[in-house]
Amino acid sequence: MTVRAGSCLCGARAYEIEGEIDAVWVCHCSRCRKASGSSGNSILIVPRDRFRWVRGEDHEVTFALPSGYSITRCRTCGAPLPAETDETNIYVTAGSLDTPLGRGVRTHLFCASRADWDRDEPDVRYFDERSR
Repeated sequence: MTVRAGSCLCGARAYEIEGEIDAVWVCHCSRCRKASGSSGNSILIVPRDRFRWVRGEDHEVTFALPSGYSITRCRTCGAPLPAETDETNIYVTAGSLDTPLGRGVRTHLFCASRADWDRDEPDVRYFDERSR
């Protein structure tokens, strides 16, 4: 069985996922944009019985808004951690994977809320490494 590993930016909090992942989901709602500081929140939806934490239980802190939205981050580096707010699934931040996924984005959610800048300009540039 395939096992994929993931962790926060500093490596203090780490997890493993057993089995295959269907694809990546990207949520473009304003809360996910603000929580990620980017165009959206890229997640993997993983059944609870296939997810396990391997270290760092004391390195997490959860921030909850009155609306019910919450985000859990590493107490040391501030990186977003998988969300455990659902009784059936864990919502794993795709960027926290340490091993290749071999899958791409299959679903975009809340596209009507997408930021107006979330698009490529006609003269977009691509670099394989940091630009100079």
